[in-house]
Amino acid sequence: MNRSKALLRLSVGAMALTGALATAGTAIAQSAEIITVTSQRREQSVQDVPVAVTAFSAADLRDSSIDGVEGIAERTPGFTMTRFNIGEPQLYIRGIGSTSDSAAGDPSVAVSIDEVYIGRAGGGALSFFDIERVEVLRGPQGTLYGRNAAGGAVNIITARPDMTQSFGEFTFGYGDYNDQHVSAVLNGPLGENAAGRLALLYQSNDGYSTSVPSGADLGGSSTWGLRGAIAWDAGNWSFLAQADYASDETDGQARVPVVGPNTNPAFIGLIGAIRTGLDERQSFSDPATFQERDSWGALFRADTTIGEMDFTSLTSYRGLEFSWFDDLGGLPTPPYILRVEDINQDEAWQFTQEFRLSRTLDNGAFWVAGLYLFHEEVDRNEQFIVDARAPLPPIASGDVTFFQEATNQSAALFAQLTLPLADTLNLTVGGRLTYDSKEIFARGVDNATPGGPFPGIPLGPPPGVAYPAGASGSETWTEPTWRLALDWQASDNVMLYASYDRGYKSGLYPSQAQSAAQATTALEPEILDNFEVGMKSTFANGRGIFNLAAFYTDYQSLQVYELLGLALSTSNADAEIRGAEAELVFQLTENFEIGGSYAYLDAQYTTDAVSNLGVLPYNGNQLTRSPEQQYNIYAALEMPIASGTARARVDYNWTGDYYFDPSNAPETLVESYGTIDARLSWGPDDANWDISLWGRNLTDELYPSHIIKNLDIGFTVFAPPRTFGAQFRMRLGG
Repeated sequence: MNRSKALLRLSVGAMALTGALATAGTAIAQSAEIITVTSQRREQSVQDVPVAVTAFSAADLRDSSIDGVEGIAERTPGFTMTRFNIGEPQLYIRGIGSTSDSAAGDPSVAVSIDEVYIGRAGGGALSFFDIERVEVLRGPQGTLYGRNAAGGAVNIITARPDMTQSFGEFTFGYGDYNDQHVSAVLNGPLGENAAGRLALLYQSNDGYSTSVPSGADLGGSSTWGLRGAIAWDAGNWSFLAQADYASDETDGQARVPVVGPNTNPAFIGLIGAIRTGLDERQSFSDPATFQERDSWGALFRADTTIGEMDFTSLTSYRGLEFSWFDDLGGLPTPPYILRVEDINQDEAWQFTQEFRLSRTLDNGAFWVAGLYLFHEEVDRNEQFIVDARAPLPPIASGDVTFFQEATNQSAALFAQLTLPLADTLNLTVGGRLTYDSKEIFARGVDNATPGGPFPGIPLGPPPGVAYPAGASGSETWTEPTWRLALDWQASDNVMLYASYDRGYKSGLYPSQAQSAAQATTALEPEILDNFEVGMKSTFANGRGIFNLAAFYTDYQSLQVYELLGLALSTSNADAEIRGAEAELVFQLTENFEIGGSYAYLDAQYTTDAVSNLGVLPYNGNQLTRSPEQQYNIYAALEMPIASGTARARVDYNWTGDYYFDPSNAPETLVESYGTIDARLSWGPDDANWDISLWGRNLTDELYPSHIIKNLDIGFTVFAPPRTFGAQFRMRLGG
């Protein structure tokens, strides 16, 4: 029996014995504490929610040295995250995600900050600071989350002002590669019924890669952020006003060509000669490459009681700007035959409004209903400068720019009811009706030879044709989504559930289109049906949690993107996804805890795709960023030492093989890899401070974080090497 079949049978066998899963992992703090979540728009124990959800408390984030969504993905079953750059993170849950960079496109995993949906993917993958908890919901969340939560949802909940105490918390850190970290939280009452909170972050590091021959750093970065909030009560109303700003800069990426089994032998010899004596962290990427991002926003929340109903109004405005210059080849020209420079600038703003009513009835039933409104404006331009040398044809060279101006709007009505059918049996019925509207104005400009018959890549070669005057398109979609679920409290310690969810993601207009017709022809929306059974259980008098889930997803019109040569193919294809997930936490002793998670995924295309470049043979291929197996194992120890308390945690995160490309081209294969992270801290029992040592990727595992293919070569950015450092944290007051 092979390993994957054995593990799958083990998961299914355990489900048959006790049920099937949905959360745990780091959802447990010391003594198997269970986190309270609001993923269903009310406070519930994470073990009572009949949805596959993994939760991380503030202590979990700190003890695991998690400072962003990447760390969450490593410890959540079925969650994979890659980055083209800081403005275009690529989140995949259970094989469902997106690499679209279109101004009229959307992510497939919805990221929300304090219940505000973030329309641009780059606006949600920010550095964590002063976070209360993070919730990851796996599978479509079409009823309560609606817009573009086809793969799942990531909820980032920041800490709110505390009216009961005044305190300041300060953290200072330093590590190798000149890693510097400074953060602060200031909290205090503002009169009798109000409080304010201010959080600040600064962190930076030198690059861990080098540009050859200049010797300049690549991969270095700096980030600073600020968030302020005021909360106050007035009669039976509660209010929250909050604003935030964050700025990120990097030195650019070190992209390295990695040959594959289909690479032309002449290219293999040429690359080998050029890179003789260099390792994977030395690149010919232009030292002038960079990435910059600025994100800001404000929200106003009002909560009150109307009769026996709870009412919430949530109003927000957010803005995002990011730009970059990337060298997509990482090789000198000459002697190499192709150089591609990618220069981009994006500006976006969004306004959202949500009204919600909810009520818990005397019989234990709970309902929630609401109205959601979304408006977004996006301006995007991307320039490609290509220098092609023989034996490539001269028409491969060029200088082209793509412009997109998009207006994206959405409105939705939603409602969900959880009704007790018996003392231990609940039925959940929910529905959402979503209206989406998208308008696009697009231009494709040949900067080098205006009006000529051969615009440069990726606008050309023919049949690609420039469209400098621009073209407009608009499209609307109206789609219902729903949720049906049964949950049964089989015993005091075991809850079983079964659910059927319909998910939806709106259509889009492609970027880098090769003609005006393609630029203004929308891809079809995505529709998926997810069937799931699960179990949530505790054992050993609450010292352990064991959860399971198994699911089948039928996916229609999955939006697929592939770089063929230097032309972007956009298409729809169908897919089927099967999987099983397990999470375990067990408090072996009062001081020692072990745990982990496991995910099995069988995600395949079931049709070919018909694109602007012809029929693409995807049928039977593995979905991108969809490893068949993933797991995380950790051990955490807490014990008294020298009039204080020491805490230690070690995580091992393993990811199986997966592809960056829907054609499963071998040069885009990421082979399985595992990383080890650790943290050790100590603080005195009679003082509010502690000191910690941390390490990431302690075995210095070399693995790709991003791959672009061309000429059967994988142009690869590698993930950071082994890093380590120390932090000092202190709290004053409180």
